[in-house]
Amino acid sequence: MSSELHIRTPLIESLALSQKLGKEVSLKMENMQPTGSFKIRGIGLLCQTGKDQGIRRFVSSSGGNAGYAAAYAGRKLNVPTTVFVPSTNTL
Repeated sequence: MSSELHIRTPLIESLALSQKLGKEVSLKMENMQPTGSFKIRGIGLLCQTGKDQGIRRFVSSSGGNAGYAAAYAGRKLNVPTTVFVPSTNTL
């Protein structure tokens, strides 16, 4: 399998939440992923596995982070990708 499509994101302590709850609260900073969400972890693995098994095109239906992750994975893996966005989706 080639290099990962996601990055290793840090855990940071939320001082405000830790103080409020009386115990340490850490935040996993998935917003630092190349796509801005955790979705690239699962969708990236799915796309990488598919490519390794010979799939030559990706298709996704999503109006949000999942579609963005599929498009990103397709671009990075050099696999043509189509993302269908619902007509009810607004930006």
